[in-house]
Amino acid sequence: MALVSVHYRSDQLKKTVEIMLAVPDCNAGFTKPLSEYPVVYLLHGLSEDASSWIRKSNAERYALERGLVLVMPSVDRSMYCDGVLGQNYFTYLTRELPEYLGKVFGLSRRREQNYIMGFSMGGFGAARAALTYPECYAAWGSLSGMVDLTPMLLRLDDAAREEFPFLAVEADRVNTTPLNPVNLIDADAQKNLRGYLACGLEDDLLICTRLFQQASEKAGANNRFVYVPERRHDWNFWEEQIPTFFDFLAEA
Repeated sequence: MALVSVHYRSDQLKKTVEIMLAVPDCNAGFTKPLSEYPVVYLLHGLSEDASSWIRKSNAERYALERGLVLVMPSVDRSMYCDGVLGQNYFTYLTRELPEYLGKVFGLSRRREQNYIMGFSMGGFGAARAALTYPECYAAWGSLSGMVDLTPMLLRLDDAAREEFPFLAVEADRVNTTPLNPVNLIDADAQKNLRGYLACGLEDDLLICTRLFQQASEKAGANNRFVYVPERRHDWNFWEEQIPTFFDFLAEA
């Protein structure tokens, strides 16, 4: 694989951003243009950045074995939301970035070749992206993700309200706001979209996946849920789940 670091000025974020790409290269025996490869967007967690996928996991090797292109953006502590200090991270992720990568690298924009997954905060971002724009992705994944914001928004302290004001204002309408992924479940609109949600049974955010599963099953959505004993909110669990998610994409 070739590991590519791209810096460009984002209109939505009003600054120069970095994206990391892991792409098949000729030395590995790949000869097709990049437009013919499946693309997987990998979203990092709250205290990480794009490099964590390379530094802390074997995601690149797993992608090489399966012939995948990996796109790893960095979004600070934005929760992948718009309106963060004047910056629109959700629009950047779902609209600007795919368009840019299509133009510059020729990456496919076809739904059947695009997937998105993240851990923790990244699971929240992946859920919102896929459920908001099911026409853009064939499958999505959440590893220990905050896929239901209810537990967080109902116990916000002053520090959290100061750091995440763009979420705090949604506390009074947590059951209706489109910022809460669980409110976006629509089995009819998302009939061609599959989800893979995994969480350790000793994870502090386990309740989020449990609540999302209840809503998913009630709506008849096409999602798979995996719970693993003796696993916490850490890279030991996420590293185990990355190849499993990549294999899930072949089914999707």
